[in-house]
Amino acid sequence: MRRKKPNMITTIGLYTGGLLLIVFAGLLLLQATGVVPAVSNTVYVALVLLAVGCGLLYGIGSRA
Repeated sequence: MRRKKPNMITTIGLYTGGLLLIVFAGLLLLQATGVVPAVSNTVYVALVLLAVGCGLLYGIGSRA
């Protein structure tokens, strides 16, 4: 039996979600150790946009 490739939206969503989790976990670790004292809301918005953009590129690239 041949397995079907997942839907492109699902692939993009999984890549985006995974990147968000990794980036936010790294940022929280840096804050917990005191390397980064405080982060503004603008940085969080920028990280979300970066993760969405990378997720789109990875998802589209993996389908080709």
